[in-house]
Amino acid sequence: MESVGELLRKAREAQGTTIEEVAKSTRMSAGTIEALEDDRYSALPAPVYVRSHIRAYARYLGLDEQTVFDRYLRFTQQQETKEPDEWDAVELQYAQTKKTASKRRLLIFAAAVVAVVVVVVAVRLAQRETPAGGAGQAVVEGTPGVAARDTTIEWRKLGLTAVAKQRTWVRVVADGRSLGDVTLAVGERHSWQADREFVLDVGNGGGLDLFLNGEYLGTAGTGPRVVEDLVINENGMSQ
Repeated sequence: MESVGELLRKAREAQGTTIEEVAKSTRMSAGTIEALEDDRYSALPAPVYVRSHIRAYARYLGLDEQTVFDRYLRFTQQQETKEPDEWDAVELQYAQTKKTASKRRLLIFAAAVVAVVVVVVAVRLAQRETPAGGAGQAVVEGTPGVAARDTTIEWRKLGLTAVAKQRTWVRVVADGRSLGDVTLAVGERHSWQADREFVLDVGNGGGLDLFLNGEYLGTAGTGPRVVEDLVINENGMSQ
């Protein structure tokens, strides 16, 4: 039975597609695609990323991604039963040694967000409040001295911040427009903006904390699992 790499290569060549075209469409590097087609999984990052790349590549080629993924699992089953995943062990050890530093960064970040919110609210309240009879005060007709209620509806963008507790990658679509993907090391964070909503794919759901407009939403998932089509908007996050 042909390997996963042979299956992917033959499907690509049958469609007359180059590695560069695949890389441009899937946002994977040409080196990653070559490693997948050569079954050189040790040359790629942790298995959770390999599995996500295999699914994405199969989907791009129009193959049944579950069938391709099951073949990959059979290919690696013997190695996985012999010893624990080396990358997972390294990431766990690294995460534990950085646990205290990560918590400190999160606390500092949360405190900074709260401080910014307090300042913004205070400035807006100060701008709205003026002395009785002073300039800029709207008086309700027929009710002297009573200021008109401000009925202005404020609009603001959605700000999403991701903070990595463990190494992971994130692919973001904002308002239907792809913003690409980014790989975050432990303790790193990245931010995006949207008008209505975000849709995320995450390589390691349990290793990523999410904040919307400074408010903590929770982790993207549970354990080192790939999370797909995670929707985040003003109502929170859902899948």
